[in-house]
Amino acid sequence: MRPRIFTTSEKAWKGMLAGILGAQKSIYLEMYIFEDDVIGRSFLDELEKATLRGLKVIVVLDSVGSYWLRSKSIDRLRQAGAEVLFYSFFWRRTHRKILIIDEKTAYIGGVNIKKHFSSWKDLQIRVTGRVVRHMVNSFARVYVECGGKDNSLSGISRQNLFRRAKLWFVERGVGRKRELLKKYYQVRMDGAKRSIVLVTPYLLPPRWLIAHLHQALLRGVSVEILLPDATDHRLANRLNRSYASFLVGLGARCYFSPGTMNHAKAMVIDNKEGLIGSQNLDFLSFDFNIEAGVFFSDPKIVQSLSRIVEKWKIGAELFDQGSSNFHWYDIVLAFMLRLFGLLPLW
Repeated sequence: MRPRIFTTSEKAWKGMLAGILGAQKSIYLEMYIFEDDVIGRSFLDELEKATLRGLKVIVVLDSVGSYWLRSKSIDRLRQAGAEVLFYSFFWRRTHRKILIIDEKTAYIGGVNIKKHFSSWKDLQIRVTGRVVRHMVNSFARVYVECGGKDNSLSGISRQNLFRRAKLWFVERGVGRKRELLKKYYQVRMDGAKRSIVLVTPYLLPPRWLIAHLHQALLRGVSVEILLPDATDHRLANRLNRSYASFLVGLGARCYFSPGTMNHAKAMVIDNKEGLIGSQNLDFLSFDFNIEAGVFFSDPKIVQSLSRIVEKWKIGAELFDQGSSNFHWYDIVLAFMLRLFGLLPLW
């Protein structure tokens, strides 16, 4: 089964539900936002049915992102035999969106489970093969940190982040895995020869990321960033334009896409390597949250992602630096957000 990229929340949900329905042995779900509205209930129903037919079902949810999931829904799953755990740490969130079926097929990207996101553009990729084993081990680490006791999920694998592979798992995880996502971005941006294309709903980049993008621009590398014209946070809209103004001043090109909210998180390097994951280009994703994605060098998958991004750019407005200036109070605001993590970003 070749990897498949889903480009909206609804398409991803349909694929994920089909995966759950076809599961034979196990279902592992790790989700930032899971609500029991009409969309969430469809997942709850299928997870309950899977448990009742004898499958091992383990659900790890973020205690903040999934705060509104009702206790009776949690109890219902547990009574059916599923294990439901919450990731609850003061400064850290599991911002990941991962579904693993039978430890053979996985869905990963930026798609949460909530009806509010039905119309959103987003990216979720279905993968199979060896990469799924690394995802299982990563899920196991988070599971154990939440208090999970299933010894069959306690195995930890070692991987070389920079090994040449057509499809590979990358994370900002727990323990020694906390710097891997940052290192991946640094190595890939520093190795770019021609182009760096970034897609993000929220642009609040750490200083190191700005520095690496600036170095790429100084080498003559084209840097393009695609953002939604309007997010679901008014403050995020202001910050997106402020940082876009700053980066355009360094030589980057920023595009704001009108219409439906685009919640996708992706990177394409030289049209030869791609990344789809849960991470925003903000300090929360690189310094606090548990995040994950897959990068790939398979030409067909990279071209598929490139075509999606190019399609999204149609009708997008090239940002004019003169239309929005980066003021001193934006710097103060960004600092306060970094200090206290006040802006919840999906």
